[in-house]
Order: sequence, then C-alpha cells, then structure tokens
Amino acid sequence: MSINFFCFSSFCQTNTLNPNLVKGKIVVCKLENDNVDRIQMRVYIRSIGGVALIVIDPSGQDILFNFGIQATVIDQEEATELQTYISTEKNPVARLSQTFTLMSTEPAPAMAMFSSKGPNIVTPDIIKPDVTAPGVNILAAWSPVALGSAGGQSFDYNIISGTSMACPHVSAVAAILKACHPSWSPAAIKSAIMTTATMLDNTGSYIRRHPDGSQAIPFDYGSGHINPVAAIDPGLVYDFNSNDVIDFLCSNGATSAQLKNFTGEAIFCKNPPNPSYNFNYPSIGVSNLQGNLSIYRTVTYVGKGPTLYTSQIEFPTGVNVSVVPRTLRFTNTWEKLSFRIDFTPSKTSNGSFVFGALTWNNGIHRVRSPIALNVVSLQG
Repeated sequence: MSINFFCFSSFCQTNTLNPNLVKGKIVVCKLENDNVDRIQMRVYIRSIGGVALIVIDPSGQDILFNFGIQATVIDQEEATELQTYISTEKNPVARLSQTFTLMSTEPAPAMAMFSSKGPNIVTPDIIKPDVTAPGVNILAAWSPVALGSAGGQSFDYNIISGTSMACPHVSAVAAILKACHPSWSPAAIKSAIMTTATMLDNTGSYIRRHPDGSQAIPFDYGSGHINPVAAIDPGLVYDFNSNDVIDFLCSNGATSAQLKNFTGEAIFCKNPPNPSYNFNYPSIGVSNLQGNLSIYRTVTYVGKGPTLYTSQIEFPTGVNVSVVPRTLRFTNTWEKLSFRIDFTPSKTSNGSFVFGALTWNNGIHRVRSPIALNVVSLQG
C-alpha cells in the first residue's frame, strides 16, 4: 500500500508526538540505544493512529520483533537516503510490499552484538560460551496469554532474538542425540555437540562479529556453531560423572556444606584438589598459566570397529603445545584412552588470552577442542 509519510520523529518516546500529525501516517523512529523498549514504541505509535512504522537501527543489527503493525527496520545508511527523499519530496509516499524469505545470505552465521561473551568469571578454566546457535530474528510459537511481552496483544507466533531462542535449538539437538543414543550421558551429549561444532561460515571463512565484521574468537562462539548432523556421529566423546563434577567443584573452592546441598551426603574434598583445568571438559582452558604445564584428558570411543586417531594442534600465539601420545588406537566401542597435553610458553600474553585448538582426526571424524590460555609468567 502507499501511504503519506509523517516526518522523522526522533526516538518516538511516549507522549512526545502529536496524534493529529501521526494519524493515518507511516512514522519513522530512531532507536536511541540498544536498551530501547521497541514493543512500547510500536504500542505508542499504534495507540495514536500510526498505521506503519519504520525503525532506524544505527547499529545495523537488523533485530526484528512482532511489530503488531506493518513495519520494517533499516540501518543508518538507508535512513540517510530516506531522510533525503522525505525532505525533498512535497508529498513523500512509501509502498509496503509483501515480505519474502531471503535464502543463502552470506556470510552466515555471524555473532550478534548482544551475544553473551567470555571469559568465564566464575570458573575461568572453563571456556564460555560452549557453543553458538541460531538466535537472531527467530520466528517461533508463542503463548497467546503472554500479553506483557507482546504489547498487550495476543499472538500465536512471535519473532524473538537472544539466548532464549538459541537455547531451544541446542536443546533440540540434545534431544535428537538422546533419541539416537539412549545410553549416552548428558556429558557425552554435550561433548558431541561441542566437538563437532564449526568455526567457519558459509563462505568458508572464520565466523565474524556482526555488524563490524571483525573475526570472532572462542570467547564469542565457544567451540563453534552447532552442527546437528555431525553431532550424531562424533567419533569420540569427553565423558565425566558426578565424582568428576565434585572434584571440579572442590577445585573451585566448594565447601563440604555446599557439596552436601548438591549430593545430600557428607563429602570431603581431596587435599590438594584436582586442578580445574584437568576437568574432563570438551574444551581446554588455563586461566593462570605460569610456566610449563601438563594437563590431562580422557576420550571415549563411540564409533564402530578398530580405528586410529592422530592429534593435530593449532598453536596459541607464544605457546608450544605437544600431545602424549600423539596417536590413539581404539579397538572396541566404549574403550577409554587418556592423553597428556604439555604447554610450554615462550612469552606472556599480557593479561589477555591466546587461542588454539586440539583436534583428534581418524580421516572420518574431526574431534576438535578449543584451547584458551592466559600466560601469566614463564616460571612456575
């Protein structure tokens, strides 16, 4: 449809516009910052008679939501063109066309600006996030009684962005893996999802941050973007049980009273506790590397038939990494083999982390674990 424009109206805050000028018009509003209540914006515009909304997002994130009225989102460059058009035309009009799905957008995936990032401030030897998953402009079922988050309107579907939408994707993959492998532990399922994730986008380049295009790091995407098909057949998994979790909690200062809250029974930590960097996690982190260090991991073979895995290293800047043994030979399913990773730093990392990876490869499966090291000193 074609409708006359109302002029640019800045941030469109409640009670800042003249309803007589807005009624029956398309209203152009600019987001003041990332914390603007977009739902309240469109509720206000609709309440004073606006029939459509153009939202200017200067950050270029293109984050959508259920507008409740006909609407679109544009970036600052497009906004400049629009402003020029409105200011030079006596009777500017716009045509709102039928929406369509744009397939094979490149590059994708990309890390959203609002995505939660590491390092992990609670348990710093664990790289966070674990993985990344689709979480921007996700159209999904919505409870029609959830009126507060829908501007007082009842919807069966909504468009949401954030971890709330990425989490269901990962949960679905976990459910698929549990259906395919009923005997797998939660740790094995988590490992399969993490070690088969990818750091590459659909152009074959490393995943980048949106909107500036800078290269992302494990503190942005963890082990990478989930790959459900690969996760079904990971080859190896890093498994752990409740005793391993207790050791990990002990290494992070948990008291006997706190452990009893978890387990319901009296538990006393080893003295000294097993270091948290030795927790059998699918990623490898050392937040306080002082000189040479050896850490340990155990993998469980979940494939079929004899096979040989060879270690491959992506070296963190300024750190030599070696794996002992360099190869792992498996004969039977559920066989467990352990290995050692030796870190030898040649320079400090000046308070920041350096990144690499360890991959076990048998020619069919690539079992990849990111490495994050904060080299504090060269002497232990």
